[in-house]
Amino acid sequence: MTNFQRVSQMNAAFGNEQGDRKSIGWDRIRSQCRNIGHEFAELLLALGADSAQVKDLVAKIDAVQFGGSVNLEQVRDSLCDIHVFGYGAHHLMGIDADRDMTGVIDAVMTRFVKDSADREATVAKHAAKGVTDVYFVGEYPTMVMKSASDQPDAPKGKFLKSASYAEPVFYPV
Repeated sequence: MTNFQRVSQMNAAFGNEQGDRKSIGWDRIRSQCRNIGHEFAELLLALGADSAQVKDLVAKIDAVQFGGSVNLEQVRDSLCDIHVFGYGAHHLMGIDADRDMTGVIDAVMTRFVKDSADREATVAKHAAKGVTDVYFVGEYPTMVMKSASDQPDAPKGKFLKSASYAEPVFYPV
């Protein structure tokens, strides 16, 4: 399976069904693409950037307003360029991006509640942090627990990681 196919499958598991290219939901696309900016900010921090500057950058990304016309071809080109530069950075480091992607997607998939024992542990984990008003979407092994109201570090609708969540594991370099 390609990285795109794995990410598509992962999105479907999260309840993000594939869109219709004949009727693109641009608000949904804008929201998704804003996350690229947030991930870029994490990258800058990982590369040693000044945290105050990065925080300011994220605030500016979040403040961007949309209202102009959309150019589908330029959107597609820009998204591909993001992949090209990301894969290019892996190439320049001498690290296999496909293997890294496998580690990241495998870790993301651990965010789901996989069974009843994991559900109990996940409820307890978040309750210990003051997050008690929750609801569940989906079925095992891709059940999602979400915050049902604004709570400490859990705004309404936030996806809450399962107790069995594991950080990505990367091959040694």
